[in-house]
Amino acid sequence: DRSDIDLTGDDDDDDDDDDDDEMNNMDTMETHFNLPASLAELQKKLLQGYTTPEECPDSIFAPRDLSSSEMLSLWHYIAWRKSNGTVLGYNLHAKVHQHASGEEILSLSSVRKLATTLTDLEPLQIDMCPKTCLAYTGDFADLEFCPCIHKGKTCGERCYQLKKNPNAKNKPVAQMMCLPIVPAIRAMFANADTSNLLRHRDKCLQKALHLLATASGAVKYSDFGDSRVHIHHHQSLGLFKDSRDIALGLSTDGAQLTLKKQSDTWLFLFIFLNLPPDFRYKSNNVFYPFSIPGPNPPGIVESFL
Repeated sequence: DRSDIDLTGDDDDDDDDDDDDEMNNMDTMETHFNLPASLAELQKKLLQGYTTPEECPDSIFAPRDLSSSEMLSLWHYIAWRKSNGTVLGYNLHAKVHQHASGEEILSLSSVRKLATTLTDLEPLQIDMCPKTCLAYTGDFADLEFCPCIHKGKTCGERCYQLKKNPNAKNKPVAQMMCLPIVPAIRAMFANADTSNLLRHRDKCLQKALHLLATASGAVKYSDFGDSRVHIHHHQSLGLFKDSRDIALGLSTDGAQLTLKKQSDTWLFLFIFLNLPPDFRYKSNNVFYPFSIPGPNPPGIVESFL
């Protein structure tokens, strides 16, 4: 199943006036609706204070200055990852780089820690119902028992294990590992190439809106960015008013990892619909935030997101 989560001028002056009128009509269409307050508040919570840059960076951005050793180690690590190398391969090639450059190449564990620190892309442990009804996030964060109803009966599973010592910390009954999406988006906007590619969706949308304003709806649809549903998002729902707004496609399905039924797992994938079609479905551009253990299918999917 898949669902969507949230350039020519003429020399003739008369033609220029007509173009101005057409663009004014398009501007009127664009600003007729504003982002609903509830969605604006949700967007603010999800971004956690992060603001996407207005302009694409001219070069690689790093949160701090990196030494020559760190830069070489990161380049080596990236090449190793892209080539599906082994740990032995990493270590052997690191020795070659060290000999050729005279710079220390960090160990695999050290360079992984460095990459995690720079990107802030670190997995989180999220409390969840052991029957996979929901994750204890958002409005469910303070609950101690699962409120979901199945076939007329409340689940009632505990969020935390019973404590022998009342002063002991709460230990969740079940957890799932999740990779947060905001650090991934931040990293993509910090890269000159991907930051430009992420603006593909808005370019398609603006062209489609311009055609609607000038050709009475004679639009050729080719992708999500200029589709009827995306124009509806923009004109009727007040969404995607900024060229940097991200459209994510959610794809999920159950998978049996082994021959045992208990191995059932629900996989979740995010597809960046901002990217051009030639890029968005490549494995290194598809974001895999988490999986939900089975054997039951997830209940309130939104709580896991």
